[in-house]
Amino acid sequence: MRIMCDTNIILDVLLEREPFADDSSQVLKLCEEYRISGFVTASSVTDIFYLVRKYTHSTELAYKAVGKLLEIVKVCDVTNDNVLTAFQKRAKDFEDCLMAVCAQAVPCNYIVTRNKKDFEEFDISLLTPAELLIKLRQ
Repeated sequence: MRIMCDTNIILDVLLEREPFADDSSQVLKLCEEYRISGFVTASSVTDIFYLVRKYTHSTELAYKAVGKLLEIVKVCDVTNDNVLTAFQKRAKDFEDCLMAVCAQAVPCNYIVTRNKKDFEEFDISLLTPAELLIKLRQ
């Protein structure tokens, strides 16, 4: 199974955001153990670096966080065609649209996110971390 991890899933773990951190951590653990293949977009990586540095006031901690992330998930290619496709859709949220386009290109089975409503218009299967964990137990 291949999943695209929305930025909020990774930030839940890094910033220990309750009550979401546990389920999100379990999802990343499955990626780390190669039980599922996890992907992120390049823009997610830069967003994560920026936010970790902002909240911790430490460039070194931001690099450590991104370094650990890169051991767990793969950064998917973001091509010119992906960007053009997302641009042509004229979605309300361009970044979410680009993530959905990239997830379809990989191809991923699901985007795992806590904000499913943000992706409903993009014709891709969505699961919350809790839903993914239940699905994998079946």
